[in-house]
Formats: sequence, structure tokens, C-alpha cells
Amino acid sequence: MNFQEGLIAAFSVVASLLIVLVVVCLGWYLVWKLFLSRFKLVRELLGLKQSTDSPTYAENLSGEGASSKTRNARKVRRD
Repeated sequence: MNFQEGLIAAFSVVASLLIVLVVVCLGWYLVWKLFLSRFKLVRELLGLKQSTDSPTYAENLSGEGASSKTRNARKVRRD
């Protein structure tokens, strides 16, 4: 194996690792945005603060938490 073949082999290994790293990071970002960021436990484990657009945060600020829950309560049908 000459120098040029060794260089091509090293470049292909580095390029493959870079592609795998990009795909893993992109997958993690998508899973975070679509699913994991909604769980308080995961945010606390990563040391992130609660976002201001979550419904529980908005209810606590407005003080309407109890009244909105009673309005949205499911009615039980008794036949």
C-alpha cells in the first residue's frame, strides 16, 4: 500500500465518522424537539429551566389553574 492509498483510507474513515456523528446529532435534536423536551425530568437532568410557553407555567402565572381545570373537566354520563 502506497502513501496515496493510505491517505484515501484515512480520509474515508474520518468522513464516515463525521457522517455518523452528524446523523446522531440530527436524530438527537429531532427527538429532543418532538418528544423529550416535554418531560420535566429530562429538563431537570440536563439542568435546563422550564420554558415560558408550557401550559403549567402559564396557569401558575395567571392564577386561573383551578378554574380552568374545572371548566375542562369531563362530564360523566350516568344512564
